[in-house]
Amino acid sequence: MVVESMFSNPLLLGAIGAGLAVGIAGLGSGIGAGITGASGAGVVAEDPSKFGTAIVFQALPQTQGLYGFLVAILILFVFKTAPEWAMLGAGLATGLAGLSAIGQGIASSAGLGAVAEDDSIFGKAMVFSVLPETQAIYGLLVSILLLVGVFSGDGVATIAALGAGLAVGFAGLSGIGQGITAAGAIGATARDSDAMGKGLVLAVMPETFAIFGLLIAILIMLGIMF
Repeated sequence: MVVESMFSNPLLLGAIGAGLAVGIAGLGSGIGAGITGASGAGVVAEDPSKFGTAIVFQALPQTQGLYGFLVAILILFVFKTAPEWAMLGAGLATGLAGLSAIGQGIASSAGLGAVAEDDSIFGKAMVFSVLPETQAIYGLLVSILLLVGVFSGDGVATIAALGAGLAVGFAGLSGIGQGITAAGAIGATARDSDAMGKGLVLAVMPETFAIFGLLIAILIMLGIMF
């Protein structure tokens, strides 16, 4: 009875959702920014004029933490109106998908290293480094849809919101694999600019699984609405 009453309390589940959103996404951003920062420290030691470039690349993996912070704030705003499980699902969607920042940090680190050798590759390195961001955007999108009130019922209907969050959240971890591939593609492009097209194809492949998660999350939400 105690456990049942605890998890039927919207304030409790909303607080957990907000904490998961900012906490897990912040973890991913911290690791991703750390990976890039370590590379940046070495680059700046060799060429202090690259400090600005290092900051730009290190900023890329930090956006996932900002998404988590934004969703946590949104959850707190709808604390007493949104279904409790929808708030928890939203927190998991953004939080887990935010771990894609680890992959983005790997790609950004490789991009920074390539730019340190050749400034002309900056644009191409940025394109590859941004790719793992999309998984976090999918998580953010589902979180917002969950919080704007797509669920009107109680019980099983709102608990299904947890499934939507888990689907897009765990699938968003594919951003780590995408970051690893993007890092390799940056190195290949730095050696041969003609390799960029094929590198993009290879780097986009891991995102397929994130799209699967997004699709299932949307189908869950549509199934509950109608």
